[in-house]
Amino acid sequence: MDIKLNINLHEHQREIHKSNARFVVIKAGKRFGKTKLALYRLIQRAGQYPGEVFWYVAPFYNQAKGIAWLELKRLLPDELIKRRNESELMIELINGSIIFLKGADNEDSLRGIDLRAVVLDEAAYINEYAWYGIIQGQLLKGDSEATQSFADFISSPNKKGRNWFTGFHAEAARKQREGD
Repeated sequence: MDIKLNINLHEHQREIHKSNARFVVIKAGKRFGKTKLALYRLIQRAGQYPGEVFWYVAPFYNQAKGIAWLELKRLLPDELIKRRNESELMIELINGSIIFLKGADNEDSLRGIDLRAVVLDEAAYINEYAWYGIIQGQLLKGDSEATQSFADFISSPNKKGRNWFTGFHAEAARKQREGD
């Protein structure tokens, strides 16, 4: 399903969106449009992989609702939506794909479901256990394009200094320099 969205990506967003990497790590300042880009990429993947589950995860549930819920509804044309559940922050598309917005503050709500793609928004402010201990293991496994899963890690720099995301971003930059 080809999904046309009401968004114009700027040059740097387009460059990121062109990436074929399984994991994309974005560290950028405020007003870059990280969340819009991440939602755009999540919606595009939901259109490509019918019947799969997709998550947007913010540090706190109320942040997911405040940061992304209205934007997700604005980006998605009504004719592509089969059903929407405001209390669960869930949208099911007509192709059967489901997009959930989650908060990493309730780790138990992150367990137990296979995922095609996930976005960790403000990843520097999410406990690393949410990624390494829970979400990473729920991504679908596979080497072919049909079974490939994806994760986007987006964040502004953490005001408190270095944390797991700092090292994660540095490793991604190293791999990119080496052509990976």
